[in-house]
Amino acid sequence: MEKLIPAESFFCSPHPAALDLPHLITAIDADLLGKIVHLTKSKPGLWGFSAPFDENDVFDRARESAPIAAWAFPANQAELLSFGSLVQEAVFGIKLMMLDSSFDEATLVRLATTTGQRLETGAFIIHGYQDLPTLGELIERCGWALIPIGPERSKALFVASKSQSEWVATLKGWCERDGRNCGELRDVGGKLFIADSPAPEKNRENAIAHRIDRLLGELESYFGGSDGVGELVERRVQARRKLREDIARSKHGSPGA
Repeated sequence: MEKLIPAESFFCSPHPAALDLPHLITAIDADLLGKIVHLTKSKPGLWGFSAPFDENDVFDRARESAPIAAWAFPANQAELLSFGSLVQEAVFGIKLMMLDSSFDEATLVRLATTTGQRLETGAFIIHGYQDLPTLGELIERCGWALIPIGPERSKALFVASKSQSEWVATLKGWCERDGRNCGELRDVGGKLFIADSPAPEKNRENAIAHRIDRLLGELESYFGGSDGVGELVERRVQARRKLREDIARSKHGSPGA
């Protein structure tokens, strides 16, 4: 059953450019990245995070500057598509955007510069790339982009140009077969929501069972068993819910309870 999720924790703009473009929202992981590469036939790069390997395969975790084209180097493609710890730290820790690494960097500098906003509390926040006023023009020029979104950036917004709308349709079909939720932006009475739809029940159950089995296997390998995991999971669920509520309150300048 479709669920309408208020989009205020994912977008600052009441009418982001993605609302008028082919798009979808789903979980970000190595499987999604691989599917996007297969669809777009591109070598993706991260805009907002420097590629760690240079042309000689020399690794520098703290590299501060590199052209986005450097992500096309084989070592950097392997690092990105494996969705290893370095890339995960970047995706979940900073604001960035993924797109074809061969795209013109001068155009990126012009169209992909994030904006900021002063809140009522006095705090100054930098908007994510999903709120770029120029995102529509950028996508029509570069073809597609993948933008991590949400308080924990565990979701990703895939946006395609209107001429490549079939990419979104293909990704939606893949999400259903893979058992994962897939959403889209929707304006309901002037308010922005994410219309989130689960995969068919059988596919969803199979996907959940597979992930539970993998988790139990890891718990047995690392800790010798999974006794008490149910209680621990419930405590973590409550902690994550409180964190989301705290983030929402701080974003709107509301005092804590």
